[in-house]
Amino acid sequence: MGKINIVLAKAHQAHIEQPDIQREVQDIQQFFNERDFSYKQDTVNFVLIRGLYSHLERVLTIVGVFVNKTEHVICGLETDLSFKVKEHPKARLGRVSLQLPPAFLGEIKPDEGFILHMKVQVQGLQKEKKVYEATELAGALANLTIAHPTE
Repeated sequence: MGKINIVLAKAHQAHIEQPDIQREVQDIQQFFNERDFSYKQDTVNFVLIRGLYSHLERVLTIVGVFVNKTEHVICGLETDLSFKVKEHPKARLGRVSLQLPPAFLGEIKPDEGFILHMKVQVQGLQKEKKVYEATELAGALANLTIAHPTE
């Protein structure tokens, strides 16, 4: 399995000098370096990193990485995502529809992954728990469309 290089989407690259952004990229790169994932080939995969819950807002901020496991550069992505919290099967989490155009995404090379934070409306989670680790969450992609740069 090839190493995944964590990058920022084009829209976020101007923030790379911020210490908290650098730390997150380094932490997520280390997360990928220390693990072997079974990727589906010839498509884009989504790897959950964590969920950060705000009971006041009833929002779970999903932190994840889209990994390019195609043989081509991608410059756009559209998909629908659904999530669940494994220990709370009755909790309802909103779906997320993403449209990431080239102006946002830039170019993501094969074996690169870009970090994305998504706010998901939630009903039914306990206010005491603030952080959900990747192993406590499940997610699925549907209706995935990938755009490639025109050559």
